[in-house]
Amino acid sequence: MKKHIIKIAAFLVGFLLINLLLCGFMPPDNGSSLAMWRNYHSKDSVDIAVIGSSLASCALPEDELAAATGKSVALMATNAQSWDMSKIALESVLREHTPQYVILVMDLYNMTGKPYPKAQKAFLSAELQTSRWQDRPAELLRYMTSADRFTDADSLNALFPWQGGNWPTDWPATIRQKWNALTARIAARSAAHGQPEGDTVIDFDTVGNVNTWNQTNHPFTQRHIDELVSMMQLCQEKGVPLLVISAPKTTLDVISYDTYFDDYAFFKKLAELYGASYYDFNFAKQELFANVEPDYYKDFTHMNTTGGHAFSQCMAKFLTLLDEGADVDALFETPEEYLAGVNYITNVYLTPEIQTDKILLLAGSYHGPSVEAEYEFWVKAPGETEYAKISDYDTRTWVEYPTTVHGSYQFRVNARVVGSDADFERYYECYLDF
Repeated sequence: MKKHIIKIAAFLVGFLLINLLLCGFMPPDNGSSLAMWRNYHSKDSVDIAVIGSSLASCALPEDELAAATGKSVALMATNAQSWDMSKIALESVLREHTPQYVILVMDLYNMTGKPYPKAQKAFLSAELQTSRWQDRPAELLRYMTSADRFTDADSLNALFPWQGGNWPTDWPATIRQKWNALTARIAARSAAHGQPEGDTVIDFDTVGNVNTWNQTNHPFTQRHIDELVSMMQLCQEKGVPLLVISAPKTTLDVISYDTYFDDYAFFKKLAELYGASYYDFNFAKQELFANVEPDYYKDFTHMNTTGGHAFSQCMAKFLTLLDEGADVDALFETPEEYLAGVNYITNVYLTPEIQTDKILLLAGSYHGPSVEAEYEFWVKAPGETEYAKISDYDTRTWVEYPTTVHGSYQFRVNARVVGSDADFERYYECYLDF
């Protein structure tokens, strides 16, 4: 019997060592999870918890919001964080702290798309790696037996997180990378945070037809609605104010999303049903937040360093007004007022189609309802160094370009508001091999 017990113990020790080795060299590819959990577990108290995806970490950087509010802030946001991951983060912070506010940053992909499996595995793996040893068995059991996963094969991901990773192809380089990462973490604990790097700024003349609507599914799934509701209910039960917000993004991404304003009404009503509040800061009036485009954005949805600083200042002001009992609803425009202010062209795009003896150029643009756009088409034929005009400004959105010469063509469309005398307000260029 004793030998049998020793064999079992030896097997378990060997299993754990092999599993730890695999977890060390084949982790899921989402490093932001590990950094987030390490940072969270280093805190003694949490006054404000910010939860969400990269939209949250860009709009409300932890250091910026903490400096602006004078509060202890836990930024529990990771790349590709889906609602089930956000729920784990929320459960953790409410189990271990009593924050004054929880800010849940809306990401429309979380309501429509499928979660990213590797990000989910990385998220859980990082939570277990960074928590206290004595807490890990309970956290592991809680994850595996939750209603969301108990009958799901993914409940075992907590035991084998490495299955979502890849085996190293260059062992010496991988070992050096692991060692460098370890020494960098040790050094970072005793060093001050570095200064932010220079901002990247979006160029609206290069985005084409890229926007959230074109990159995601559209109908909300019941599963994601239920996940959002469960987080609202959890905060309601704990008596912690939950602010569900849409962080500022480019005007382009708001007006290009076909159901944006219907979705706004849906979230507003849903939050009211479960004791939460929903605020869309894209509709914030100038006195609350002056949105500066393109200076505040590195792409069509993510704020850059300057934008994150500005919005953190805005959020600090907003939370102070909430604490004072002010009528914060009056600081936001209605959708109609917002659209009335979009009296310009945000961007223009071009879609060429090759036909037998010609190229059909199809243009489009995004703008407010009060705007009518007109377009001017240009071409740079093979061997040419200068553009030649195909057609003058017209509200027609297409033009045919006849050609029999094969080669690489460069096309350009200029756009402006009807009645403008500007050469152009926005343009877009593309290449095509004919």
